[in-house]
Amino acid sequence: MNSLIQRFSKIIASPLNYNEEQTAVIQYGLFAIVQIVLIGLLITLIGILADCVLECWIVYVAAGLLRKSTGGAHAKTANACLVVSVIAVSIIGMTSRYITFLPYALPVSIIISLFAFTFGCFFVFRLAPVGHPNKPLNKPEKIKRLRRQSLIILLIYAAFAILFLVLSHRFERGISLLVSLCLSVLWQAMTLVKSAGSSVGGCS
Repeated sequence: MNSLIQRFSKIIASPLNYNEEQTAVIQYGLFAIVQIVLIGLLITLIGILADCVLECWIVYVAAGLLRKSTGGAHAKTANACLVVSVIAVSIIGMTSRYITFLPYALPVSIIISLFAFTFGCFFVFRLAPVGHPNKPLNKPEKIKRLRRQSLIILLIYAAFAILFLVLSHRFERGISLLVSLCLSVLWQAMTLVKSAGSSVGGCS
């Protein structure tokens, strides 16, 4: 896949007379798009098979949006990132979906969600934003801006969590959506802990 993207990048850059650095930017952008689409297709397929498409996509989108402002640990390779993303999203999605079939599903889901969201927020408050060795965060203004964005996103997620909880009284799926959202926050927070400690592992 890397070689194919490299060729396509050169095809795009050639008529524009781009230099190597500009071509590399195109290549990076294309690779990111392909990776996002591929992960989306894989979790959709798994979600269809396991009846948890909505839950998987909530985890994927919620963790991804929060990561934009918090940063987090990165995989050593792009393939590792893809595998970790698909596995983690699928496991969280399926767990969130099938927890609704447990006895006392509502109180159990509320306890799990409160635990996940509380600890997730705690780690985000303490650690975010986390830089990357290739892109360190050195400007205090940028750090404050990213931290503020993280807090705003968490407040929006809290509002959605309350909405899902209210909907759960009429729609059973509201419980699984609540759990998937809160677990996605905890998952992203865990990548901050790993990144702050070693800057490896996790997923980009």
